[in-house]
Amino acid sequence: MENINLYNIEINKKAIEVMSKDMVVKHNLFPFYADSRELHIACCKSLKNEIIKDIEFLTEKIIKLFYASEKDIQYFINSYYYEQEIDNALEEFMGEASSNLESNNKEEQISVMESAPVVRFIDVIINQAINKRASDIHIEPFEYLVKIRYRIDGILYEVKNLPKEIFPPLCTRLKLLSNIDITEKRIPQDGKFEHLWRGERYDIRVSSLPITYGEKLVMRILYKNKGISKLESLGFSEDISKLLRNILNSPHGILLVTGPTGSGKSTTLYAMLNELDKKSKNIITIEDPVEYDIPGVNQVNVNTKAGLTFSSGLRSILRQDPNVIMLGEIRDEETAQIAVRAAITGHLVISTLHTNDSISAISRLIDMGVPKYLISDALICSIAQRLVRLLCPNCKVKYKPSSSEREVLCLDSGVELFKPKGCSCCNYTGYEGRTVVYELLHLNSIHKKIISEQNSIEGLRDYCKCTNFISIPESCKSLLITGYTSYEELLKLIV
Repeated sequence: MENINLYNIEINKKAIEVMSKDMVVKHNLFPFYADSRELHIACCKSLKNEIIKDIEFLTEKIIKLFYASEKDIQYFINSYYYEQEIDNALEEFMGEASSNLESNNKEEQISVMESAPVVRFIDVIINQAINKRASDIHIEPFEYLVKIRYRIDGILYEVKNLPKEIFPPLCTRLKLLSNIDITEKRIPQDGKFEHLWRGERYDIRVSSLPITYGEKLVMRILYKNKGISKLESLGFSEDISKLLRNILNSPHGILLVTGPTGSGKSTTLYAMLNELDKKSKNIITIEDPVEYDIPGVNQVNVNTKAGLTFSSGLRSILRQDPNVIMLGEIRDEETAQIAVRAAITGHLVISTLHTNDSISAISRLIDMGVPKYLISDALICSIAQRLVRLLCPNCKVKYKPSSSEREVLCLDSGVELFKPKGCSCCNYTGYEGRTVVYELLHLNSIHKKIISEQNSIEGLRDYCKCTNFISIPESCKSLLITGYTSYEELLKLIV
């Protein structure tokens, strides 16, 4: 068989229509080209003659086989056949919904909400989102239609527009799955359920929000099968990962990870927890909510209705003889002051703050009423981070930067950069995956003296500029020059 790279060819939609999904999944093959006479099929091993004859009989075409890797075939089956499956599931769902929702009989309407078509439709939407590596699914009702969008690598992509009449059973079914009150439509609600696909279990967190034309639903997908990442796999260099491991072995102090929502702070905290010695240390976390279970770590869920907040939970944790405390977030003055005092009384505290850079974490703690002398004593390290998209390695292309780009980046005229193109491998976005860009402030005696003695943090900024301090844009610039990301991703960080 001739070798073929499916990413480098245009897939013929006619070939997809000729063969059923059941057949391609059963024999692990992918049809990519069809005309009036021939059907070209990619497979990862030779097919028996009887299988080829069956396909020729069913498709009424001459079969020509090509070799492709099993991984590539699986990717293309998922990409093309599950999109077709969404359309089929929607058609089946609409057929049942339109006939029964016209009835005033509540039992008939409830049967639609729990029927096979709506269950299958929701399953297909979630399966396709997982296949596309989406982190969230948005279901948004408008005046005349309902939009479904996936968030992939931090960007929302529109997937499907649905007729408005099928939204009520769809919304009700999701709320039932998530143990959300279906009679309450006036206030935001949260719930969760577990989804099983291809032998893997996924936690789905569901949030409902009343808007003008109904309730907007957002499903957050937690990929339990991926496990907890290591610091290097997140994008931290070997030197910085080694430094962080040394800091995590400190008997006391506070380590802060800062950045806006969606910058990967929680993932970094989990990676840090994974580095700790769980046998000899008592590690307790308080989170809202607990996203991943870590064996050997005592994890507490915030429950504001029951009075368990970050601050009250932290007080209780301090009576549990902890060595390491992980706070999901420092949100208020009380939590900040307890956390800092815990850090100077023999506990290692790791937590997050919403600030734009690592130095601003200090001013935020001061604004929360923490005395400067306590901050200088307690704070070991502050990391600010963002997530940038990585260029798809299959389709990125070289180009010569413009004069304005060279001026911003301070580049020589001969330097070449890479930009996105788009292919079937990256869903024609030009990007695949994300990595962290960061700045790290590891406090020394001079930093601590400036914090405790000066009235503002500007002196600290001036001192950092005179050292080898690498900012977030500079961290991203190194990725850009080495061909991992694009100029557009850097602009997001400096605008």
